[in-house]
Amino acid sequence: MNYRTALIIILPFFTTLSCKDKDGKDLRDFNNYPFNTNVDGEGSFNIGYVFSIDKKNYIEKEYDFIYYPEDFSERKILVPGSLGNTEFPIYWREVNLPFKIIKKANSDTLLIIKNNKEFIFKRVKNNN
Repeated sequence: MNYRTALIIILPFFTTLSCKDKDGKDLRDFNNYPFNTNVDGEGSFNIGYVFSIDKKNYIEKEYDFIYYPEDFSERKILVPGSLGNTEFPIYWREVNLPFKIIKKANSDTLLIIKNNKEFIFKRVKNNN
């Protein structure tokens, strides 16, 4: 067996191993896990199917968490540069990083602490 044949056999095997997260089997359902941690970084989790907290990958399979801001100043704390008004909810993944997240497994609420203020997000069923 020459090196080309061996490479042709081995390369697809390693490619298959590197794609194990793409089918969603190895991804954790965000709703099923508790959190009490600081989430650092810039931007938000809003982009993408998969997001990472404490170096573990999660997805929102069945539920999401939303918050209706009381006024425009609350919206500006959570999502700086937002042009929306208080009639529209904020999804927790839209909140600009960094913040602290506190949630019990399978809980109906999620607490985000940002700028020393607490915001309680309520669980809703995804529309997917």
